[in-house]
Amino acid sequence: MSELLDLAQAAVEAAQAAGADFCDAYCSDSTDISVEVEKSSITSCSTIRDQGLSVRAFVNGGQGFAMVQQLTLEDARAIGRRAVELARVAHPDPDFVRLPDPTEAPEVPELFDEEMAGLDAGCFVDWCLRGVEEARAVASDAIVQGGAGVGWGDSALASSTGVAISKRGSSAGLSFFVIIPRGDDIGTYFEQDMARRMADLEIGGVGEKAAREALRQLGSRPVPTARVPLILGPLAAMSLIGAVIGAADADSIQRNRSWLIGREGQQIASEVLTVREEPLVPAGMRSSAYDGEGVARTPRALIDGGILTTYLHNSYTAFKAGVQPTGHASRGGYGSSVGVGVSNLQVQPGEKTEAELISEVDNGIYVSYAGISPNSVNGEVSTTLDFGFRIENGECTAPISTTLIGSTGEELLTNIDAISSDYREEPGMILPSIRIRDIQIASEG
Repeated sequence: MSELLDLAQAAVEAAQAAGADFCDAYCSDSTDISVEVEKSSITSCSTIRDQGLSVRAFVNGGQGFAMVQQLTLEDARAIGRRAVELARVAHPDPDFVRLPDPTEAPEVPELFDEEMAGLDAGCFVDWCLRGVEEARAVASDAIVQGGAGVGWGDSALASSTGVAISKRGSSAGLSFFVIIPRGDDIGTYFEQDMARRMADLEIGGVGEKAAREALRQLGSRPVPTARVPLILGPLAAMSLIGAVIGAADADSIQRNRSWLIGREGQQIASEVLTVREEPLVPAGMRSSAYDGEGVARTPRALIDGGILTTYLHNSYTAFKAGVQPTGHASRGGYGSSVGVGVSNLQVQPGEKTEAELISEVDNGIYVSYAGISPNSVNGEVSTTLDFGFRIENGECTAPISTTLIGSTGEELLTNIDAISSDYREEPGMILPSIRIRDIQIASEG
């Protein structure tokens, strides 16, 4: 890792010597192995080693970006100078102020697992074959799609303001989408597991769970059009919460492209909803001590008792707004621009189990998995409920079909009346179920 940081710092020094007002360099060396399954057969295996370095340079507010896929000292210095050349001809951005200063953060342990980084493609072939066998043990006519894989690597970030950090990480996972055709009827479902260390990864049972849920989806039927309570299972709930947090992206706010404009510090949801960001959880899937620009990440409530506490800022949006960066800068890799993103989200559990929340509903809908995401610009929600069940007299009964919901993000959030005490837990993330007391559904029934 020290070699990567040396290269990043050399690129920064070259850019400064060439006249950059501000600059940063990001360098990474990663390996990814993946195996894909289609129609219950292994269709591809791949291993990709990717190395590269990129430099952002700013001259009089103009930005230049240059990258190279050769990690040598000579190339690092050359790309630093090239970024400055491009910045000199770029149109000045009057909203650019500066890059962030260095900050201190505690080290987050167990983000890299030597055992995981030592896996080979044959291991993932075995995982995939096991998933197919599990699904077919549940239903012999099951068709399995999906795959498994691992990624690991080192990265380093240096800047002209003194940021100098390096990190190492690993993660692996497997996911299966199971299709069970029975005449004109089809049952489908998706299941996955992922982790940063082998001790947290549950390889067995993923195919079985997907197949069992796919079986439950057989025999779906329409439900009457009405306003009814809606219970979102953990995956469906996180889809909603993730989309809401995403709409608090300060760049979208500043470009007038978010339905949360003017809502910072205001009540946007029911008082029962609190969503925390916990970036320092050991072995958390999205854990990291620093964001993509080297700003220390800190645990915080993003929604506190229904109140949106902050917009999500990188250095550009923060200094443009006259506030400090919030530790939400993101980089997809050395070839990507700097955006905005969050780490581990944890929804604060409530006092009753999911089963108790269901038992209190006489007529409603339970959704186990769905992309219930408000439109990021206008907040409107119009989506089908593909993996849902009718709730009758406090019990989940038949699966539903051709059912839509029409609402807004604000209506969904303000109508939340309960959150379950039990939850699905992914490394670093807590996903309970959420009950929305009243929502409009439309169906052929």
